[in-house]
Amino acid sequence: MFDSILLLVEYGGYLSITKMVIFLAFFFPSWLLIQWMHRDAETVGANATLWVSVVLGLVVVMTLIWFFVPWYIVGALCYGVGLMGASLAYVKDRNARVLDFDRILTVAHIKSLVNTSAEEVEGMDSFLFITANKNDVPRPEARTPDFFGYRVAYDILTEAISKRAEFITLAPSGENYKVAFQIDGASVSQAEQQKDQIDFFLRFAKHLGGLDVKERRKPQKGIFYTRRGKDTIDWEIKTAGSTAGEQVRIRKVSQEAIIRVSDLGLTSKQVQAFEEVKTVKEGIVLVTGPKASGVTSTFYSILREHDAYTNNIYTFEKEITSSLPSVTQDVFKLSDTASTSYAKKLQQLFRMGADIVGVAECADSDTAQVICSAAQDGGKLIYVVVQADSVIQALGRWLKLVGDRKVAMAHLNGITNQRLLRQLCGECKQGYTPNQDILKKFNLPADKVKVLYRPGKVVYDKRGKESTCPQCFATGFVGRTGVFEMITFNDELKRVVLKSKTLQDMGNQFRRAKMALLQEQALRKVMGGVTAINEMVRVLTPATKKKAAKPSTK
Repeated sequence: MFDSILLLVEYGGYLSITKMVIFLAFFFPSWLLIQWMHRDAETVGANATLWVSVVLGLVVVMTLIWFFVPWYIVGALCYGVGLMGASLAYVKDRNARVLDFDRILTVAHIKSLVNTSAEEVEGMDSFLFITANKNDVPRPEARTPDFFGYRVAYDILTEAISKRAEFITLAPSGENYKVAFQIDGASVSQAEQQKDQIDFFLRFAKHLGGLDVKERRKPQKGIFYTRRGKDTIDWEIKTAGSTAGEQVRIRKVSQEAIIRVSDLGLTSKQVQAFEEVKTVKEGIVLVTGPKASGVTSTFYSILREHDAYTNNIYTFEKEITSSLPSVTQDVFKLSDTASTSYAKKLQQLFRMGADIVGVAECADSDTAQVICSAAQDGGKLIYVVVQADSVIQALGRWLKLVGDRKVAMAHLNGITNQRLLRQLCGECKQGYTPNQDILKKFNLPADKVKVLYRPGKVVYDKRGKESTCPQCFATGFVGRTGVFEMITFNDELKRVVLKSKTLQDMGNQFRRAKMALLQEQALRKVMGGVTAINEMVRVLTPATKKKAAKPSTK
């Protein structure tokens, strides 16, 4: 070793300080590496003696090569490459002996080293997981399977909260999992997650939700909670097996206050019409729309408008999605099917002296006939949810369910139908001049419509530098608003419906009664800059036609 150091002495008899510093910068970390390798090898069950001997011998050999090779830089490179090669060989051996969460120098490990700042650790400490049994879950010890699952759950859920996601979907795809957030009713793809990460997440999430960790095929459903500061969120988790692997769907259970009917998106005339319908003490109102159109929210909002202290209010639901204060919410459970039917249990509820009843689903003739019978008895205002794409389709479905047009129309007070449109982000939406073809297609007056708006997704700073919009996270939309068709029935309109031979004839009569169609209501919001024309097309296009080519929206 002494002879090697002498080589650092240049011909003038002076020691090269630079070369000595470079040598020590390589040499001392080598000894630290050997010490760590010895400890780690004993921990993971590798052959500590073998690996320490190999690396120690390599250090000696590489040192000799370094100083005996005429070119100093070449010797230094040989030393560094040799040491790195031995280190990577050891990492490969030790990673093969441990579980995924304890592997080092993997993408997940490097990501965790980069991301785990003091600020983020503090964020994890302020974010609390709570089990289905309402037990707090402390942050697990680092570098354990539980911590790895905890960390992935923390990353996914905090990201979902910040982006206002209502649903989180995890679907297996090869060696990875596809992740999607449903934001404002639209699916938005997120970065894929490695399968081993989701495996640890699933183990942790199943413990939270009270699910069977070992069950990977049968559908399971549970609930857990998260809390940050004073904000507590309920989460519903569903898992189910598939040929590709286990699928996961997590729903954020809304605890927000039920909004007023006047804030749903109704026009002023529609709000006035609703107020008139609400004052009627008996009859039937159909609250309709396709799936995921906000009908349940409207259903709850309407019931909330009634005074629960002066009225005896009941709901009949298969699943309660929001709590209504001072309202009796009756649930038809799966276990009820063994002793009764949906229609029979609803019939029992009508006999309990309710003034107002909300029926969250009417999908069969027996249920429709029970509702009509209760309305005929009088003294009850009944709101009924029916799945339909328009007011006229809802009426046709109702007539078919009841089976007798006179009975179906006798106590029908009104019908609403709706959709939800995403609202353009006020921070980044962009104005543009629409082309004439679009104006003509939607019957928009060219002399009045000079500017329409579309999603921007990016914002610009004072220097003109482009960045992702912090308000909408590049979706271009924030929040949703409703658009409605609404018809109320007086005696004259009922007589016309009874005389009409086809649904088209009935629809023509509704138009004569000045009922505005969904597209007309949506176009008003497009012209007002509330939403984009492509969003209107997306929402109002029937499911069977969505594969057809869409018109340009420029």
